[in-house]
Amino acid sequence: MIFHEDLSGLIEGASTYRERIESGFFQSYMSGGVVLDIGYKGGNENAVPIFKDAIGVDLDYPGYNGRVLPFNDNYADTIFSSHVLEHISDYCGAFMEWLRVVKVNGYIVIIVPHMHLYERKNYPPSRHNMDHKRFYTPARLLREIEESIDIARYQVVHLRENRNKTFDYFSGDPNHSVSPYEIECVLMKTA
Repeated sequence: MIFHEDLSGLIEGASTYRERIESGFFQSYMSGGVVLDIGYKGGNENAVPIFKDAIGVDLDYPGYNGRVLPFNDNYADTIFSSHVLEHISDYCGAFMEWLRVVKVNGYIVIIVPHMHLYERKNYPPSRHNMDHKRFYTPARLLREIEESIDIARYQVVHLRENRNKTFDYFSGDPNHSVSPYEIECVLMKTA
């Protein structure tokens, strides 16, 4: 894993990226040889994958149609999906495809905006991104995972709210928190 020194092309916030390096998050869940960064552009043509040696997969990747990944079963050590899942209508299909491509004992890293930190409302449409199909709490994310994947095929190894510590849930301000405002979830494929 080769980290970026210049963070300007990353969709991930610079402070969040550095924190994930310093905390060992990347080392723990993304240190395998093949990391696929799904949807890494986020609509920004100048974006770069999460690591210099990660494979960035977006809608212009050869053979990728937004649903089926052009990789063999058990190909990747890690699937990384940051702020992508909320844009995918068929979340069940996405989870199944990610599970197909990741190796046994490999990781699926999912990062989604937290509805109470980003949206401050329960249901779409989004105030900030009209393409968001769903809003998430940790429980809602876990429910979608359980609906999509047989529990015998994965284990949740990490789940946390990644938020600005000074954010006031009760202020009534309709604007989202200053970054970060997300949920991190890591699944390990067990079978």
